[in-house]
Amino acid sequence: MEKTSKRVVRTKIPIATQVHVLFRDGWICHWCHRPTIFAPALKYVERLVEDNHYQRKVAYYDLRYRRDRAPLLDHLAAVIDHIQPYSKGGSHNEENLVTACNKCNARKSDRPANDYAEENPEKHVKSRYGEPRFWDGLASLFVIIGQQKEKQLTLQEREWLREIRAYLASHPTPEAA
Repeated sequence: MEKTSKRVVRTKIPIATQVHVLFRDGWICHWCHRPTIFAPALKYVERLVEDNHYQRKVAYYDLRYRRDRAPLLDHLAAVIDHIQPYSKGGSHNEENLVTACNKCNARKSDRPANDYAEENPEKHVKSRYGEPRFWDGLASLFVIIGQQKEKQLTLQEREWLREIRAYLASHPTPEAA
């Protein structure tokens, strides 16, 4: 008898939902509390550097976040993680989604949040001045460059640009202290 495996087809999390979760969480990893980075921003920063004929190779962006080609993204790329893993019945509802860095997301894998938290107790980043208040994962940089080079953006990046701009337009800027 031949064994057939049923593979769960994962639906994509809508970009609008991802944008809301990233901003809700302040672009800070839920698990390690480090700031995360919006990868497309670094993609276009790298292109900006290359377009201006900088003489040295830079390692800002790689599609697969390879450590040798994009060390910041290897660790700190902003991703969306499921608290209750999708593969174990978790939903794409915002209440089940958190911002995570690429490293924590890979470490957690499909383990339930409680199991991961027990093995990796929270270690808040020590800071003399408190948590980041205005960090946006370089999304503002992406918006600025994206508006200038919109024809170079992929269809998905255009959707990100549209959703980030819509989010920013509908949410007032917090007051600086």
